[in-house]
Amino acid sequence: MKIKTTVLTLILILVLASSSFAVEIPGYEGGINNENNYKEVIFITGEPIELEGTLNISIKERSKKGVQTKTYTYKYDLYNLKLGASLKRNITLTETFETNGKQTTSQKTLDKYSETFKINGKTYKVDTEDYQWNQGQILHETGLLEYYAGDWAARKTYKVGNRRTPTEEVTVQTIGNLVGYDSPWSATQTQTLHYIIEYNNKMNANDFWEGTATVEASYNKTKDYNFVENIPNQISFHGGFILTEKHENVLKYSYDLPRLKGSGRNLGQASTSIDTNPIIRRLNIPALRDVRGLASEKDILLIASMNGFSITATNLGPQTAVSRGDFARALANTMDIELPVEETSSRRSRKKAEEEKLRYIDVPKTHRNYPYIEGVSNRGIMIGVGKDRFEPDRELTKAEATTILIRLLGFQNLAPIGNYSTGFIDDSSIPSWAKDHVYMAKELNIIPRDEYFYPNKPITKEETATLLVNFINYLQNQLKYDYRENILN
Repeated sequence: MKIKTTVLTLILILVLASSSFAVEIPGYEGGINNENNYKEVIFITGEPIELEGTLNISIKERSKKGVQTKTYTYKYDLYNLKLGASLKRNITLTETFETNGKQTTSQKTLDKYSETFKINGKTYKVDTEDYQWNQGQILHETGLLEYYAGDWAARKTYKVGNRRTPTEEVTVQTIGNLVGYDSPWSATQTQTLHYIIEYNNKMNANDFWEGTATVEASYNKTKDYNFVENIPNQISFHGGFILTEKHENVLKYSYDLPRLKGSGRNLGQASTSIDTNPIIRRLNIPALRDVRGLASEKDILLIASMNGFSITATNLGPQTAVSRGDFARALANTMDIELPVEETSSRRSRKKAEEEKLRYIDVPKTHRNYPYIEGVSNRGIMIGVGKDRFEPDRELTKAEATTILIRLLGFQNLAPIGNYSTGFIDDSSIPSWAKDHVYMAKELNIIPRDEYFYPNKPITKEETATLLVNFINYLQNQLKYDYRENILN
């Protein structure tokens, strides 16, 4: 449905009690959350204080004259019951986007800010004039994955007493960075914040201290599959696959603060975590019978369970070749690629749609793989072969299939420069346009480390299943590990 207005405004309210929220760490910096709880840590009293409570986020999107902006409003209500501490914070930020091809840069600036922190009968306050904050970020989209990184700098001044003539001040300088990615099978974002904290008692020139702290917040989403066998024997199917989606959040911090009672420094580190309730989904039960006993049986059944292969067919023909159109189907259904939806309309609208030019002259809407080919083409994952043709029924080679997957990761440029070997005996048979992709696929264990690769051989359905499962496993494990564990540890 299209709404024709001068300004298109989309208002999206993200309340953390909901089961769905953005793939990123909540808040404007630091902090972790699940469906109904939020946590962060502050250091302004000279000691680390963990706070928890609620965070509501409101996001307004606006596109005007080709310029896209987002306005974020954050409302915090936090506490530490053990220490009798409470914090209320309201923030409004504006983010402006600029897109250049598959890259999007953005700039966030602070519009409004207010914060009140109470502990031990003392009240610390921050207003908009006491806080300078900005963040820059870049995102690169590959067709399937999004990679992003950002940096920010800030200076916040807490005041005790009258705002214009405070009796105490705490200045917190922050240097922060974030890095992350989003994929259909996993997502991670890690923020690292370095704080320099300075306290001054305006009533006593000898009462001052300095400290530092580092906070690392990590958000992690993983979608796992597992085959579960049924215990009773007298049942129409002996088992099936379960998909389980989990969201994990970890907050680690270290600090070098003054020891307010006694001499020396207060050095330490700690961590806390918070997880969401897993989302569990049972997959369909394929009717395939000619794959039983194969070493790749579980791989084939997993892909078929997600409708990558036909769910209703009893015979797959595991050694038969996969066409370009069938590979588009397998890819679209295993990677949650959005498919075009036929809209209901009047006869006139239908007639106009029929007259609409097809993307590929050899892929009519009646083709069995039409929606999948459209889906992968919309994202640039698979493209035509020239002259408005896709050749949907042509056999796909192993080199072509491997190239598609590595291009989705965006890793082809990580291959060596110049003359090098992939390590396969038939390295000279690999087309030049595929060599970087094949090299990276082997390095990432997405393709087997066999003696021969057979790049120009049509890929079979059995090989397609194994290739896609290896690709899924890479997204689930290796890529996530690099972004989360290597950064945090």
